[in-house]
Amino acid sequence: MCMNNSMCGCSSNNNECENLGPFLAVDAACITPTKPVSTGSIIPFASGTPTALANIESGLFTAVSIVGFGTNFPNIGLSGNNIDLSLVNNLFTEAFVVPRPGNVTSIAASFTVTLAITAALPGTTVVNARIYLAPAGSTVFSPTNVTVNLNPALSGVINVGTVVNNTSNNFAPLPVVAGDKLLMVFSITTTGTVADLVSAVTGTASAGITID
Repeated sequence: MCMNNSMCGCSSNNNECENLGPFLAVDAACITPTKPVSTGSIIPFASGTPTALANIESGLFTAVSIVGFGTNFPNIGLSGNNIDLSLVNNLFTEAFVVPRPGNVTSIAASFTVTLAITAALPGTTVVNARIYLAPAGSTVFSPTNVTVNLNPALSGVINVGTVVNNTSNNFAPLPVVAGDKLLMVFSITTTGTVADLVSAVTGTASAGITID
């Protein structure tokens, strides 16, 4: 009788099988490995309408944009290095609440210029995307190491439709716990500018992070 398969080369309807062996083992090196299935969650962000980023003095940014899920709030001032929503009476937020413990392991971002810069930008301007975090019960968001600079850097005359983008997992995983609040923040930094000369860029912003 067939033990391995009811029709394994059987020559009759009685399932009498003559092909009982021998059986050949497959070399493990010949087996294509199964790709691991990612268990992380992808969190998307998009500004919806264009948002403005501004900077004054070399290397310092003063007006950032908070990007959420189809909306954004531009021209947000920093309190030191932090974003304190209580300073605007908590009238808005683009933060989302983490529902379970995990680690933020990657970030990707893109920025598309929607307002041409016909007067050459002073120095070199780099668009940056970074996650800010506030613990449960707090309105003060602090910058984290989950960040990426977008390429290429902007300089000179900038045309509408210019796109800068990048991805990164080149940082230690950021632990998060249930109740933490996360913000996606876009900013620009400049180098080689003349003091007190403002650099500004306007465009649509989008990003994504992975939480494992």
